[in-house]
Amino acid sequence: MAGIENEITGRRRRGGIISNVAVDVIKWEPATSEESALIVHKFEKEDFPNGSQLIVAPSQIAVFINNLAEERARESSGANPTSVSVFLGPCRIKLETGETRIAPFRNLAREFTGGESAYHSSVYFINTTYMNELNWGTQAPILVVDPEEEVNVHVRAFGLFGVHIEHLDASAASIQAEKFLRRVVGTRADYTRNELVQFMRAKILERVPDLLANKMVNDKIGILSISTHLSEFSALVQQELTGTFDDFGLTLDNFSFHSINVPEEDLTEINELKVQRKKAQLEAQGNAMKMDIESEARARMRQREGYTYQQEQTFNVMQAAASNEGMASTFTGAGMGLGVGMGMGRIFGNGLNQMADNVMNPAPAAPAPSAAGTVCPSCHTPLPEGARFCFNCGASIDSGRVCPVCGNKLMPGAKFCMNCGAKLEKVCPQCGKSVQEGTKFCMNCGFKLEA
Repeated sequence: MAGIENEITGRRRRGGIISNVAVDVIKWEPATSEESALIVHKFEKEDFPNGSQLIVAPSQIAVFINNLAEERARESSGANPTSVSVFLGPCRIKLETGETRIAPFRNLAREFTGGESAYHSSVYFINTTYMNELNWGTQAPILVVDPEEEVNVHVRAFGLFGVHIEHLDASAASIQAEKFLRRVVGTRADYTRNELVQFMRAKILERVPDLLANKMVNDKIGILSISTHLSEFSALVQQELTGTFDDFGLTLDNFSFHSINVPEEDLTEINELKVQRKKAQLEAQGNAMKMDIESEARARMRQREGYTYQQEQTFNVMQAAASNEGMASTFTGAGMGLGVGMGMGRIFGNGLNQMADNVMNPAPAAPAPSAAGTVCPSCHTPLPEGARFCFNCGASIDSGRVCPVCGNKLMPGAKFCMNCGAKLEKVCPQCGKSVQEGTKFCMNCGFKLEA
């Protein structure tokens, strides 16, 4: 309490004798609203004589500062003395100050100490009433990236807080009152409620911006939904600020956010982003609905035509293969043409999947015909007896041609009769029509011929 103990008040000297009125009763009774708004009041007189009565009201704490205890401790044991005594109201205390009550002797003694008392004493009264509904607010907006809209917003916050100085617990009150005088009031004779509010607002705003921004970002709370989290924010900040207020001898009773908002231009930008996002969502939903309708239409068409989606994809693969002359099998187009001409799925049925697999992964070598069946003249795939179409490439097996010499049935694409050896004209293995030498495609059915 060095600043408080060393405070010197002006005194008047008259003819070498110091005029100092002896004070018998020390008390503070605020008479006006201005005095009632004081948090701390220093009693007007100092250096009280022994036996002075200190009267402390129920809602007050009196801090008595005197160096008598210090002098006695040094004289006796050199122990660390305390020159501060704290009294909780209501109480009436008889003070022992070391100052004589006889004015002539008191004035004479001060002639040898330069007009100062050897046992300087003073009293501070502290108002312990609860101070609620104290306003606080951000002076400048807090720049935060809105975690929902991903746009910079300028957050402003306002609210209330309440404090008091402990007075119920005697041991805690002594510590808190001394901290408050040392760290907040200093050497001022009067300390007002407004001064306290201004001081603590500054301490609040040292912590609130970071706490608020981190809470919004970490918990992904957007500015448009933040009003539902005000109590959560309030509890968080009060917990974090309790220690800060305690360092200054104050108890933080309540802390609340009444409003967390952003300027109108920020809200306009957020709303525009939401409109654009909603528009894009509706367009995507419309496109998806259109695709669903088209898919349902195609599915109904396949159902009417008698084939499945897998079979349709198989035909697409075959058509692509037929249009590429560089593929290993030149008979893919034949299967495709046959499929289109005969109504696609009705002809191939379950053999389409096997056909597509063989087109994409052709057999490494042509197998020999089996005794129980025959071999496709196009891709040499073994076929069961009586098969009319190849399940691998779709080529027709039974073309209906016979040898003009012996009348024996001929295989599709045969150039000689297997029975009599007669040379045959070149015919399309697909439809059996005659074709000219060197022709690459059948003029009747468009089947691609071997070179």
